[in-house]
Amino acid sequence: MVSNWLSLIVFLWLVSLAILIIRANPKANENRFMALLITCEGFKSAFHMKNITPGGHEWWFIDQYLWNFNTTFFISAHVCSVVMYLCFPIYYRVNQLSFLYKPFFQRHAWYAIPLLTLIFMIIATDLWVYENYAWIICDKGSLPIVHKQWGTVSPSMQETIDSIGTCPTTGEWSIEDTPVFGYFIVGLSALVSIAALVIMRTSMKQYKNEENHDSSNSLTSRSLYIGFLGKVIGSMIFFTTLFVIIPVLNGGNPPSFGDILVNDLENSKTLVVILTEYAWILTGLMMSLPFAFEGMMFAHASMKDTVLGIDSKLRRTFRNSIFTGLGAILFLTGSEVMESFLGYGIFGGVFLGASILIIRKPVISTLDRLSNKMLPSAYTEAESAYLQAYSAAGADGIITEAERRILTATAGALNIATEKASELERVFDSEEE
Repeated sequence: MVSNWLSLIVFLWLVSLAILIIRANPKANENRFMALLITCEGFKSAFHMKNITPGGHEWWFIDQYLWNFNTTFFISAHVCSVVMYLCFPIYYRVNQLSFLYKPFFQRHAWYAIPLLTLIFMIIATDLWVYENYAWIICDKGSLPIVHKQWGTVSPSMQETIDSIGTCPTTGEWSIEDTPVFGYFIVGLSALVSIAALVIMRTSMKQYKNEENHDSSNSLTSRSLYIGFLGKVIGSMIFFTTLFVIIPVLNGGNPPSFGDILVNDLENSKTLVVILTEYAWILTGLMMSLPFAFEGMMFAHASMKDTVLGIDSKLRRTFRNSIFTGLGAILFLTGSEVMESFLGYGIFGGVFLGASILIIRKPVISTLDRLSNKMLPSAYTEAESAYLQAYSAAGADGIITEAERRILTATAGALNIATEKASELERVFDSEEE
């Protein structure tokens, strides 16, 4: 359920970032492109969201609509984002691909890609649609009954049903034939992400090595590179866990659906079963968390020049999220350990979970340093100089009339408008608080 609710939270987070990017500069083609890409990543992260609602064939009147997040939206978003990754040189200059960095392409690529995706998804429906879907209905001590929702019970589905044997408990579980195209496009998305990572790293180095160094463009490429890097690391963890760690834990072959069901419902406490279950949980988390991090970095790249203080807001969000996540992990770890020794794990969870509050300051300081490296300040040199003067003037907590006149003259000398100077001061005061 953590993975299911996390899918919803990350989906809302990414859609909100996309809206902010559009509002920051609705006429900029780059913002439109980035907002659309982040929306696609949001639909990809929402894969587990439909599992929030009650399951079972009796709830199909709701489930049939939420299933779109695992089929139409999920596959469409993957197809669209794969092409959009390859279009980054259109909006972010790379010398070797400079022929793509043209205003004509920038004006039309952002809407042409989703339009072509829509046409492809209509034409190639047979590639991605789920043809067979059913429910396994179990009554403890009896053989499982199959309730077909649509299509037929394929041989692979029947093999999974047979692996259950006698039902260990009462309940219902869904089963389907996942289209091969779905696996293909997910794997292709990860590979193209690596290619985009290389492109953005090349762009970052080129901006940095130019004689007339453009710090703004360099910072944009850097943020995009870090976003892709986080996404690629998350994807590698996902695929390694799914195709290497889980099979290794189970003798070289991944456990069947029946094996997982029986082990879970019998509440097996062997080390292999526990590690396998947490490995499955990790794959669920890696379906959402990398997209949340990627969206944060992409938002910083898109809005750093138009939304003053966006870097500090994103840094604060990142710090608080990581701190909360550490507390949750320690709580779960403590609960598992104490349950193994005492049979009642809440004491260990509370003890370890509360321990992070005791060392809160050094943990927060470490997270602040990490977030500052990932999301550096987007101030120009003139703005940084003004803020230094403002900080010095307000060191005693009071800005006198004489100091205010000096600050006004300093802003004028640095070509900073009065309204802009006031906004800089408000953001600075907020950061200090």
